[in-house]
Amino acid sequence: MRRATALVIVVMCLVAIAEAGYGAASGGLGEVPMVAALVVLPLLYVIPGTRPMWLRHRYLLLGVQAALTYVPFAWFGANWTPSGWLAGLVLLTVASPASWFVAAVLAALETAAWAGVGGPAGPLPTAGAVWATFAFVFDALILFGLARLADLIRAVHAARDELAEAAVTAERVRAADNLRAAVGARLAEAAGGPAAALQAIAGNPSLAREQIAATAVTARRALEEVREVATRYRNEPWPEAAPAGPREPLAPRLAQAVLVVVLCGLALLYVLFVVENVHGVPGGYSTPVIALTIVDAVALVILQLRHSWPSRGLARPRGWPVTLVLQAVLTYALVPLTGWHPLFMLGFLAGSVLLLVPAVPGWAAFAAVIVTGPVLFAMKPIAGLSPGEEWLGALVFLTLESAALGLLVYGLTRLAQLAVQLDNLRGELARQAVAGERLRVARDTHDLLGLGLSAIAMKADLIGKLIGRDDARAGEEIAELARICATARADVRLVAGEARDLPLGAELAAARDVLASAGIDVRMCVSTDPPPEAAAVLVPVVREAVTNILKHSSASYCVLEMTADARLLHLSISNDGSDDTGSGRRAEIGHTGQGLRNLAARLEAAGGDQTATLEDGTFSLAVELPLVESQPVV
Repeated sequence: MRRATALVIVVMCLVAIAEAGYGAASGGLGEVPMVAALVVLPLLYVIPGTRPMWLRHRYLLLGVQAALTYVPFAWFGANWTPSGWLAGLVLLTVASPASWFVAAVLAALETAAWAGVGGPAGPLPTAGAVWATFAFVFDALILFGLARLADLIRAVHAARDELAEAAVTAERVRAADNLRAAVGARLAEAAGGPAAALQAIAGNPSLAREQIAATAVTARRALEEVREVATRYRNEPWPEAAPAGPREPLAPRLAQAVLVVVLCGLALLYVLFVVENVHGVPGGYSTPVIALTIVDAVALVILQLRHSWPSRGLARPRGWPVTLVLQAVLTYALVPLTGWHPLFMLGFLAGSVLLLVPAVPGWAAFAAVIVTGPVLFAMKPIAGLSPGEEWLGALVFLTLESAALGLLVYGLTRLAQLAVQLDNLRGELARQAVAGERLRVARDTHDLLGLGLSAIAMKADLIGKLIGRDDARAGEEIAELARICATARADVRLVAGEARDLPLGAELAAARDVLASAGIDVRMCVSTDPPPEAAAVLVPVVREAVTNILKHSSASYCVLEMTADARLLHLSISNDGSDDTGSGRRAEIGHTGQGLRNLAARLEAAGGDQTATLEDGTFSLAVELPLVESQPVV
């Protein structure tokens, strides 16, 4: 964004110096300070640090700019340099459509002022009048076009994440609906079983056993449906791009409009100056030369628009080397016939070179094109100019105006392309965010809902064996089952993104209770309280480890340790009773099921790492998570 602001400032300064050169060529050095003063307030608007002051006092500063624009007519008359900075400031600071009406009134005042002082200086009445109008419009569009484009790009850049956030929100709503439709009713049914069993256990153990068995069946059915949901989300194709709107974004259309107006206006000036030129050409130029000039101007307009038209596709148009060479040939082709007049179009060639030739060679070629202007002007100068201030002023004007035009072409095109790229980026960010959200839903569905439902089913199986043998313990386990069911129902909200808090302390306590109820000796040592971001990553790790112990081992003990140093959080979970087909071998995570692969993805996204080993019947899962920076919740 700083480059955009710097580009506006450079172009405006070049135009101001060029207009000062025009004033020196037409009326001496006296008006140069006034021309310089005209650009001060526009620069204060363009600079971000002073813009708030400008907007607080906009009408006062617009009045000052109006005085600087029109009062000098009383001193300099027709020699005063045309300026449209005031109209550009009005377009930027006054609300539309009033701003366009005011700008039109200012253009009419400019025309009236020129008529009051006898018309622009010089022997070419039509071309001079067109030049005065063009200079007014040119200044206004430079300021308005470049500054407005820079503001639009800042706005698009600032809002680049809004579309992604909206897309993720919509995806979360869809996930919530799918999960509730798949398992909402079954979870509610499973949650009612423990309460009914607890009431029946004393008087009717058989009924209590049936209720618990039904809970286990319901949990397993819900688990199958959860796995289907997770698979569906994991295998969904990449989201399609959002359909394009009926109209292009404002920034490219604004750049196109400014380019067309400036380019066509300058081409018209080129033709008019040739048509009306009588300097050194008795009777003016011949009809064939004028016809060639018109053809040349139209061809240059077409080529420039091809080079500068913002596109969502290629950075440079196809065949650009050929069209660039053709533009160069047409720019200089009529110099032998009409002298310096084709140099009106030199700035557009410089802008095309800068756009199409990459990096340092492009800037070198830009400078080379600009240098040809004063060289050709010196070889075939404007007839009738007296040597000294007028000649030097005209030389400065043509040279710097060409450089400003080249940078204007480059700036408008690049800023418009950047706006298109940012717009495309917003769509791509939204697609990536939706794809990431789908993967997150798939992981969380497996790691949270899947593991919770597995725990419900296994806890129900245990309770079914205890009823009639140890009703006191069965009652305790039923109460724990009710808590697990409530947690599973809350996990639906977590998976759908409706809540993001994953309490690690409660998860560790639940892990100890579940393992202990299965007859496993739990040795837990937790010497640190991790931040919420780290806890959200570690909760699925604990759930996956506990589920694997219960499902895939005949463990008699489990050791869980969590420590931290200044840089890393360490979590280690190990158990005996695992199936070891090869003593001392390291477990390959890629072949140990979806659960550990999901955990690896979570930890990688958070900057952490996990190691799973199986040695002498003992399975160990070690996790390291950085604590220097906050880990994202994934």
